[in-house]
Amino acid sequence: MGPALTILTIAAAVCAGLLLSRVPGLRRVSAGRVFAASRLALLGAMVAAMGFRIGRTPEVVHAAGALGLQSLLFGACTMAGTLGVLSAIFALRGFALRADHRSPRSRGGGAPAGGAAAAMKDPLLLLGVLGAGFVTGFLVPIFPGATGGRLVTALLYALLVVIGFGLGGSDLARLHLLLHPDLLVLPLGTAAGSLLGGLCAGVLLGMRPGGALAVAAGFGWYSLSGVVLTRLDGPSLGAVAFLANMIRESMALLLIPLLGRSRFPLLAVGAGGATSMDVTLPLIEKSCGAPAVPVALASGALLSLSVPFLVPLLYSIG
Repeated sequence: MGPALTILTIAAAVCAGLLLSRVPGLRRVSAGRVFAASRLALLGAMVAAMGFRIGRTPEVVHAAGALGLQSLLFGACTMAGTLGVLSAIFALRGFALRADHRSPRSRGGGAPAGGAAAAMKDPLLLLGVLGAGFVTGFLVPIFPGATGGRLVTALLYALLVVIGFGLGGSDLARLHLLLHPDLLVLPLGTAAGSLLGGLCAGVLLGMRPGGALAVAAGFGWYSLSGVVLTRLDGPSLGAVAFLANMIRESMALLLIPLLGRSRFPLLAVGAGGATSMDVTLPLIEKSCGAPAVPVALASGALLSLSVPFLVPLLYSIG
């Protein structure tokens, strides 16, 4: 599925949720405990299915020994670069959107009432669920031949409908933020930080600049960047791109709940990179509140649309 079709499908799922929220008698459900519990259960199921898919992906299992450290370095550097650049921009500009996007439970302070232990609850839970899914996919011989890809997709779109439903029950007046000029700060800052971090990783690994920048230009979209670089350079660099962007996506899942409670909650959107419009969107909505959803969708869409062009373009440098 190409970027344009992906964006249209995602938009359709969110719009379906919005339409459901207009059904008489259903609007109050979005504020109830049953709705919150259902959303959390779907998110946990999707993360578990993602772990299962990683465990059943030969590229990841076979390349982990030889290329794992390179991929880990790229994943960490691109994430650190993104958060560093965006933090600097937000601090210098006094970013206008930050107050509007604090979730109700995080507004008024950086750390939650329970301290560091409470802040780590969601990331540790997701890590455990992801790990359990991976072990099941890698070690348990059930459903031979199944990769979990279709299950992840189904759960993702179910979550997007639920998010649209919740958004429909919130203050839709905040959707005017899509027209805010500061909106472009997120995708541009995310791209600049990712590329800077990737360039630093490339220097440490002795890679040529074009190859390092091309790996970083996946912005978390591991499937596309891995395939493109395999065709351009070969399976080695393709595997690094695949693993590095998958690691970045996993890091985002762990960091987003913490960033949503930070001084600049929209760092959570930058951490998600291209995945902020799909895979990490449910967690962004949970951690930052419903008003962050349209911004995350727009930022992720812009970054995703750039990947097919930036990866081969940057690869040609040097």
